[in-house]
Amino acid sequence: MSSLRHDLQPVILMVSRAAVERDDLASVLGRLKLLSATREDAWLYRGQLSIMFEGYEDDPRELVDLPEVRRFVTRMHAAWPYWAFFMNQLDSTISLWLACLCGKVFPGSGRVEMDIERLRDMLRSGFDGMNALFEKHGFSEDALRVQSEGLARLVGEMANTGG
Repeated sequence: MSSLRHDLQPVILMVSRAAVERDDLASVLGRLKLLSATREDAWLYRGQLSIMFEGYEDDPRELVDLPEVRRFVTRMHAAWPYWAFFMNQLDSTISLWLACLCGKVFPGSGRVEMDIERLRDMLRSGFDGMNALFEKHGFSEDALRVQSEGLARLVGEMANTGG
């Protein structure tokens, strides 16, 4: 992944429907681990990761409405705590992640009733993963503050818009 440039394009992780249905977490985690292989890679890819699920284009349901996608995201989260450091804060990646992990009611059409306690736990987990990478690689406190504030702002906006 070092051939991708931070200033040119985001990192797009495509997760296939087949991987979700086979519960093939290993291949996805193998690709995610490349993001933090070195200090330089981790810094280069911070805030650049977009996760997309392919193979659902003909399914009229939203991704968050699919129990198999929610299960897969839940397993990814348990195995990879660094999402808050790497995920793009400008697209729907974090929104989908948190909806899958923190939703308690999924009435359809992409609507989600969030469980506030789960959301707090996910944020704590996200900040813990972010802190672990900052400590491991010796990144500055100022950079950690900027990254953390961006996540907090995004979640606040989600809460204000109901989604």
